[in-house]
This record gives sequence, C-alpha cells and structure tokens, in this order.
Amino acid sequence: MVNQDFLKSVGFFEEMSEEILEGLSKLADLREYKEGEYLNKRKRSADYFYIILEGSISLELEDITGKMTYLETLMSGAALGFSSLIEVRPREYLTDARVLTPTKAIRFRASDLSPLFYQNYELGFLMMKRIALIAQHRLIYRTHPIGQVANPQSN
Repeated sequence: MVNQDFLKSVGFFEEMSEEILEGLSKLADLREYKEGEYLNKRKRSADYFYIILEGSISLELEDITGKMTYLETLMSGAALGFSSLIEVRPREYLTDARVLTPTKAIRFRASDLSPLFYQNYELGFLMMKRIALIAQHRLIYRTHPIGQVANPQSN
C-alpha cells in the first residue's frame, strides 16, 4: 500500500480524483530494485505495471541475430509494463526492462488493476489515455530522426 497523498504527487496520476487515488493506493506497492535486476523480460508473463520514482531503466529488445538492442532509457516519472494492462493473448512483455541505476518504483499487479477499469470507467479511460500518450511519444522517439524529435516545430 502506498499513501494516497504520495500518489497524488506522481505526475502519472495528476488527473485522477481523490476517490480513484484512494482505490489505487490500496493496490500500489513501493519496490526497490538493484542495478542489473530486471523488472520484466520479453515474452514472460506480463503481470505488473510500474511507475518509476527514482533511478533509470533500459528498455532492450533481442534482434533476429540474438543481439540485445537498446531502445531507450526510462527515468523518474516514466511508466512501463503496459502489456500487462492490454487484453491480448498471450499477455507477455514486449521488451526487457533492465535496471541501470538503483531504482524505486510503484508496482501494480495487473490482475488487481484490470477489474477496476470495468468498475470505474473514468479510471480505465484516464489510465488508457496516459498509456496512449506515452506510447505515442515512444513511437515518435523510435521512428523519427533525433532532430525532428528534439524540435518538432521545424517540420
């Protein structure tokens, strides 16, 4: 359990009501991870959703030659583990999430969150809205030249 007021201070939850934060606080678990640990591994069961509070996480993917390819580094405020919240089968992580520096994160068990989305449509909408915005940012980051990402108005 994580304090409701603490959740309110986390940017990911900024649009959420007191009622929603109260429910989420009961499901949230504050965790610490050491350098070199993995929050998730590609093709493993996607059971958790995370919000990074401190530290850094490297998202990596194994290419067709078996070599690990760096995708991006996630820092404080970033969310990961979306695969755990999307209803597709099999529900597996798409990337490895390796801890680069000691990290604190809020962790939610997907099997606890998903039923809440059906009980509270506002929560489901706000969570998916945030996830869609983050997914959009990651797609732009991974598919556009650096100059365009850094200065989108120049297009």
